[in-house]
Amino acid sequence: MKFNELPIETQQRLKEERAKLSVKIINNAYEVLLYNQEGTRFLSARRHQSSWQDEKGNYMPFGGGSEWTIRYGCVGFARKKQVIGYDYELVCGNLYSKSSNGTIIPNTVKTKKEVLTIAKAIGIFNL
Repeated sequence: MKFNELPIETQQRLKEERAKLSVKIINNAYEVLLYNQEGTRFLSARRHQSSWQDEKGNYMPFGGGSEWTIRYGCVGFARKKQVIGYDYELVCGNLYSKSSNGTIIPNTVKTKKEVLTIAKAIGIFNL
């Protein structure tokens, strides 16, 4: 189902929720979540820790370094079944590996600085 095929009240509610997304910014040590001004695009990055072990049996659960997994895409909607009927909510829609201005978005990077550099290169996020 396309967005313009939804009931008018549902379209209005989803547009209002999407407009509020631009102020929802997360930027901490383990997660970066950015939305553009209109609330139609997002950039999400999460830090994942790796374990370390050697051939002698030594093991450290967080000693192998970390990397950031990046997701870039558009904000869509999904139908959710309720007790009576259906409701619609905003979700992460299609994911892209290249932005509209030609910036390549890799799946993983090593540092948070690289994540913020990619967000600035895309050019639609307020940092």
